[in-house]
Amino acid sequence: MTDCKLALGTVQFGLPYGINNKQGIPSESELKHIFNIAAQKGVNVLDTASAYGNAENKIGEYASNNFQIISKFSKISNKIEFENNLNNSLKKLRSTSVYGYLAHVAQDLIDYPDLWNLLVESKEKGKVKKIGFSVYTTTELEKLLSLRIFPDIVQLPYSLLDRKFENLFTTLKKNQCEIHVRSIFLQGLYFLNPDELPIKLYGFKKVLLELTSICNYYNISIHELALNFINSNPNIDKIVIGVDNAIQLEKNIEAIKNWKNNSEITEKINLLEIYNKELLNPSNW
Repeated sequence: MTDCKLALGTVQFGLPYGINNKQGIPSESELKHIFNIAAQKGVNVLDTASAYGNAENKIGEYASNNFQIISKFSKISNKIEFENNLNNSLKKLRSTSVYGYLAHVAQDLIDYPDLWNLLVESKEKGKVKKIGFSVYTTTELEKLLSLRIFPDIVQLPYSLLDRKFENLFTTLKKNQCEIHVRSIFLQGLYFLNPDELPIKLYGFKKVLLELTSICNYYNISIHELALNFINSNPNIDKIVIGVDNAIQLEKNIEAIKNWKNNSEITEKINLLEIYNKELLNPSNW
């Protein structure tokens, strides 16, 4: 699996995260196991951030040099803060450089466009190979592109029901941008029983039932469907997934390995729609 699209998200390694996470932060032995399985199976990108608790420290301590590491900064508005944050991340990661360094909050770049020049400088100095940003809304991405801030890497939410960025994929690819997607399971929403949703998520019930119907008809799991719908999109370079243990990682890898593409399923997914678009942002839950 040398060209595996999976990238390992590490927020779970530093913080309790996700509405379905019952296990908490993985133990030291479990982390080592996760990193070993990832390295063996060709999952060679780790996605982290200075905001993920002590995740960077754990990567530096337990991960080998087999990985390309992407980290992210936030709440920075000047050169000193930027340089301190980057140097602190490198120190925690026990590395002299990272594969990618991104603005965690796109609004920081919109408010302080000079931050982009600092990212460019860090690339020129060899501390960072690729630069970019993480976005939540199409408005943020369109604004940054209009400022002629063209990323090497952009990270954005994308899933079975949340496909709002699709219209911008072509533009990003024309600018040689790597598209990394996150929230492909909507923080575990797709695994919840549609009949037992909390009131604030009730707007998902109809479409989750439709997804269940598709899965039953084709005899596939919602996990296989959610993952492979993304993996089969040629515009997507990396799929950032978080895991609580090595078994979950292996399950994701096997789900991709055993999948047979079916254009009929893709067509049915493309017809699904959420009318309350604000629900698709977990921060609104």
